[in-house]
Amino acid sequence: MSAVRSFGLTLFAIVAVAILVAGWRGGEPWTAAAFVAFFTSRVVRSVIKTPISGVRRRTPAEDAHRFLLVTAAGWLGSGALAVGASLFGEGQEWFYVAPCFLLFGLLHVYFAVRAASLD
Repeated sequence: MSAVRSFGLTLFAIVAVAILVAGWRGGEPWTAAAFVAFFTSRVVRSVIKTPISGVRRRTPAEDAHRFLLVTAAGWLGSGALAVGASLFGEGQEWFYVAPCFLLFGLLHVYFAVRAASLD
């Protein structure tokens, strides 16, 4: 693993923890968790596209399927946390954002299942 990549992943982990702590202290833990869930899925997607070990032992179809599932998890996780944020009064905008996040997540699940059934 390159030094730049390990630095970036470590920096992301530190910032994610800082966002969670700041959200908790600021009275908006659901909002902070939604952001961290969304961006964590993006980091995992980048690791799927370019594995840390540099060794590819999977087929491109398996990578694409894994990529879709991680994307779906990110949308669904952040959508569920956005629902929590809206229910606990962390901002009216979450009432509008949460359904979109959940819809995008369900679409990615559909595409992942559909692609798996075509194989």
